[in-house]
Amino acid sequence: MNGIEDANRRRLVGIIGQIPKGIPEGWEKISFGVGGLMYIGFSNVCTEKLTVISSQGQRVINCRTGEKAYCIENYDEAELTALTGEQGDEIISIAGESGGGLRCCSKEGNRLISAAPFWPEEQIIFMPDYVLWTDHPEKCTVIFEDYEIRAFGFSRCGNYIAVGSSGTLTVFKKKVI
Repeated sequence: MNGIEDANRRRLVGIIGQIPKGIPEGWEKISFGVGGLMYIGFSNVCTEKLTVISSQGQRVINCRTGEKAYCIENYDEAELTALTGEQGDEIISIAGESGGGLRCCSKEGNRLISAAPFWPEEQIIFMPDYVLWTDHPEKCTVIFEDYEIRAFGFSRCGNYIAVGSSGTLTVFKKKVI
């Protein structure tokens, strides 16, 4: 690394260090232990439903209630899609160990990014209302830190966030006002 790159890295690590850790204001957190998490994906029809595929099988989690329902494994790693039966014929896009991606932005201007200033540990940063972490780190929140983050993103409605690593699934839901 040359001097300019080194100075910029120190500057960015310093900014990330100013971002508070925890749960964003107006959100709640639910964590699930999931052995061998492989893929996750939100329904576009029932936006509170999250399909979770792991070495323990395939299930659907209702992010509003936390209720889990097991279903027959039916996913395609090449197409990064899944069917659950619970959502009828809806084809659910999944993201995880073979690629794909969930929504990084909500309709309200909330955003999620991944940062790895101390790789291999990664952080997921929540940025509310079109705020950039580089401009206003104090308004952002590090919502998740772990190794091997497989996927993260918003549901279509923007009321739910899912972050999955190899052994943990964390769901954030907006508090009901």
